[in-house]
Amino acid sequence: MKALRGFVLGCVLMHAASLHAAAAMDDAVLRFVRNRTEGIAGRVEIQVDAQDARVRPLACESFEPFLPSGSRLWGRTTVGVRCAGAGSASVFVPVRIRVYGPALVSARPLSPGQILAAEDLRLEESEITQPGILTDAAQAIGRQIAVGVNGGYPVRQELLRSQQVITQGETVKVQVAGAGFLIIAEGIAVGHATDGQSVQVRMDSGRTVSGTARAGRLVEVRF
Repeated sequence: MKALRGFVLGCVLMHAASLHAAAAMDDAVLRFVRNRTEGIAGRVEIQVDAQDARVRPLACESFEPFLPSGSRLWGRTTVGVRCAGAGSASVFVPVRIRVYGPALVSARPLSPGQILAAEDLRLEESEITQPGILTDAAQAIGRQIAVGVNGGYPVRQELLRSQQVITQGETVKVQVAGAGFLIIAEGIAVGHATDGQSVQVRMDSGRTVSGTARAGRLVEVRF
């Protein structure tokens, strides 16, 4: 019976030590992230997430957090931790960093395919660490919104598409430029294209050329 009590007591003490080590490690990670995000504009919230139960926390006198290669302190990320002055053993702690600042939302209801103008947009505090969030009206003005949204809805990158500037079958102006020459001719667009996309044009000669679509039914071809 005494042996059983000793075993149970030992397990309890080990669990308590593990919890203490995990709490100390999380605290070190939190301080590390706070120090590294002090210069970020906006309101910053930091959340140290629970670690995988299969990963044992390090038992260190002093922790040394570090940012793994390729990681950044933005959104969902990971911070590495090792014992200061010890070997190379390390664990990785999941962290969620939320930054709140001005982001684009719809100023009024918007219809599918609508070309966005400045009056369609406004800035409102949002979590700008979310994927696709836009913070500058210049990123959206002149582009089409793919789906209808209500007023106050976040205008995300995935909701926008470039405005179609070339329609299949229409007559377009073809501007051919090279070293010391500029030729302007006309042709028929073989496909649709948005600004900056590649499009093919069938010339009067029957030859097909590829160029870059621009506003005003213009296709730029460069040599």
